[in-house]
Amino acid sequence: MKLRSVGWMAVVAAMAGGTRAAGTGDDRCDHGGGAWVGASVDPATGAVTRRYSTPRTADHLHMRLDLFIADMNTPRMSGLQTLTLRPIGGPLGETALDARGLTIVSVTCVGRATQFEHDGRRLTIRFDPPLEAGVAAEVITAYEWTGPERGPSLGLVWTPESPAWPGRAAQLHTQGQPETNSFWFPCHDSPNERLATEVVVTVPAGFQASSNGRLAERSNRIRAVDDETGGVRELVGYETFHWAQEREHAPYLVSLVVGKFDVVDVGTSGVADGLAMPVYVPPGRGGDVAGTYGRTAAMVAFMEETLDEPYPWARYAQLVVHGFMAGGMENTSATTMYDTALFAPEELDDHDLDGLISHELAHQWFGNLITCDSWEHIWLNEGLATHMTALWLEERHGRGAYDAEILGNFDGLVEKDKAEAPAAQGMVSAVYDHPWEVFRRPANPYGKGASLMHMLRRRLGDAVFLAGLRAYVDARQGMTAETIDLRRAFEEASGESLEQFFAQWAYRPGVPRLVVAPAWDALAETLTVDVEQTQPIDGDNPAFEFDLPIEIRTSGGGSPLRAVVEVRGRSTRATVRLDGEPTMVAVDPDLTVLAGMDVRQPAAWWLAQLASGPTPASRVLAARGLRGDASTRTLERLRRLAIDPAEPTPLRVEAVRTLAARGSEVDIRSLVTTARDAWEVRLAVTEALAPLMEREEHKGRGPMGAALGRMLAERAARDESTKVRGAAVRGLGKLGAIDHAGLVIAALATPSQHDALRQAGLAAAADMALAGALPAVDSLTRPGAESRTRAAAVAAYGKLGASVGEDVYGRLVELLDDRELRVVRAAGEALVELKDGRAAEEFARREESARGEEFAVMYRGWGKTLREKP
Repeated sequence: MKLRSVGWMAVVAAMAGGTRAAGTGDDRCDHGGGAWVGASVDPATGAVTRRYSTPRTADHLHMRLDLFIADMNTPRMSGLQTLTLRPIGGPLGETALDARGLTIVSVTCVGRATQFEHDGRRLTIRFDPPLEAGVAAEVITAYEWTGPERGPSLGLVWTPESPAWPGRAAQLHTQGQPETNSFWFPCHDSPNERLATEVVVTVPAGFQASSNGRLAERSNRIRAVDDETGGVRELVGYETFHWAQEREHAPYLVSLVVGKFDVVDVGTSGVADGLAMPVYVPPGRGGDVAGTYGRTAAMVAFMEETLDEPYPWARYAQLVVHGFMAGGMENTSATTMYDTALFAPEELDDHDLDGLISHELAHQWFGNLITCDSWEHIWLNEGLATHMTALWLEERHGRGAYDAEILGNFDGLVEKDKAEAPAAQGMVSAVYDHPWEVFRRPANPYGKGASLMHMLRRRLGDAVFLAGLRAYVDARQGMTAETIDLRRAFEEASGESLEQFFAQWAYRPGVPRLVVAPAWDALAETLTVDVEQTQPIDGDNPAFEFDLPIEIRTSGGGSPLRAVVEVRGRSTRATVRLDGEPTMVAVDPDLTVLAGMDVRQPAAWWLAQLASGPTPASRVLAARGLRGDASTRTLERLRRLAIDPAEPTPLRVEAVRTLAARGSEVDIRSLVTTARDAWEVRLAVTEALAPLMEREEHKGRGPMGAALGRMLAERAARDESTKVRGAAVRGLGKLGAIDHAGLVIAALATPSQHDALRQAGLAAAADMALAGALPAVDSLTRPGAESRTRAAAVAAYGKLGASVGEDVYGRLVELLDDRELRVVRAAGEALVELKDGRAAEEFARREESARGEEFAVMYRGWGKTLREKP
């Protein structure tokens, strides 16, 4: 799964999903660093705080769901589940399934008397006589799903028709990760189960239904609808879609989408031959599919070749749905995409979805073909998929694109992964309250998992790396996996011991922070390199150990020299004899070590690296290294680089950022008029104005403030890039440029890709405290606006209302009952920001009546934050 907004994660990370399983999961610490897994005992109670895999009393072999939807505008669905299971270990007298919020009508088992109990969360089934060990049995459960009377739902999101969206058909979609599919069918809602599935769904004629696997049958039928007296009121047409997923997959990957779509197949003859690749998009948008999703077939072929494993499922569908909370979800053979994941031709210059498309596609191998055995090991899904995206971008755009992706992962971790053991957890740890927590740790499984894979690639070399990755796929396909399974595959392929490597980068929190100081000794003709680890080092957090490569060029003119500094403690010194004075010293040009690096060396060496560093990443790092040099020569070199269209775009962007970090007003202002060819550079220049805008002396006054306002207004009104225009509108808000308030008001009414201009206008209106914008902001909080725009409007409404003295409390409380979870979250956070004591009482009342613990914890967290807020 790829998450498109931190806001959604802030909600789900706070949702503690029930009690810990009292199971018999495997608690092995194969990494050899037990102290690094984080605290695992509650000091107050002595209770274990680790979560183990939910026990499997029976092997679930096959599930068939027969679903009936009478009316797409009435959120109600009847279901009949036939679950084939086989007891494990011994006779089975009782089993339990997760079944949250469902109405259970009956449970039967052929040849057995059955009794069941349902407490709203767990369905407990008893068999008399017990089921025989090793013998398959069918358990048939009739149930009903009904949408909540108010507020959002989890697991199944149903969007009826609404006057707020004229002409938009009703639609529903499901979202099972991590453990929410049990909101719409009974199941063992944990990733350590795999089963074949069939979804047979009957929907009103005119609607399409998608699920996992192949379409086994599609048929029409007429059903009689009874009136209140038992007579036939009318005959209604329905259509039945029978989807069959024969190859086993995890319950959280079962999908159902019902709606009206244009469907365009983006498969290419000769590439992944015979594989259907339908893309489902809103009616009338079929013509835009090729521009956004047209490289899907090439991605499939690339991943098949890279992994030496054919695409494992019967088709690959991608479905753009209403109100999806994340970016994408890799349901087996049928990825769900967010509602604006489709670009018109005029938006293709500054919008590209390949990152998301390739990530979700890679999950069809990593996550679906091989599934993490428990959420502790989620990086095996997310980290490997994230690294496959980097490999695809390298295939498409070259080494520079790959380096940019890896460096972006490094940057995020250096900024956020600052935790220390034993209080904090590493990327791989079973210490969590709710599975969502492992997705958003500082040691993030997306970026840190991809970084680990990249470091392995650089350590082992491409040939051995691919051999190990392919061996892992061969060994674990169709099964679950833990981190040790991947480690052993790479050890067998390379002959190396990787225990310490995984201990440091997978299980341990934090990353090293380094000061690297190369120095030339002309008399001794040696280069001395001092490396100091500056992060906290103690018994729980020893110094990291790694090899740090350095490439050196000298005045002697010979071939570049590659040296390796073996870093083994807090302080390391290495000496290299050279044939002449160094002209360039590039520290870790291939990004072999995930670390925060402060390299302290002469500006001349940085400038040489900037001009002709050995890798694209090394040149970007050189631009960063020059932030401390105020010389005219460096400023001019950076400015020329930023405006040169022949230079790589990521490098030009970094040059702009370096100039901005130095606060050179003259250079940034000149770039506004000279760096105009690439939208990425124009965006970087526009964003680079932010440090200037935030200076008090420029806010809405003075000649410099006025000049900044004019520059931003020009871009907000006329730039060809939606992203640049949005950044300019946000900048006007930060600047407090009231003279250009008309542009902000206009942005609130301007449709654009992802509704980016409206969202920028909302942020700017709140920053400017534009009282006249409040009615427009209020209108955007209501149904009819895009989901993310509504959430942004709610946040702006609370902030703006407080700024202009408007009483917005009642409206924000009303929004706590909204159907969209994103809007509810925004309303809760806005109420917290208001610091109104009445909200604490409101949160407490809603906590008591919450439909599920996820929502109860959300309200409880807001109440706690509000009470603690100064």
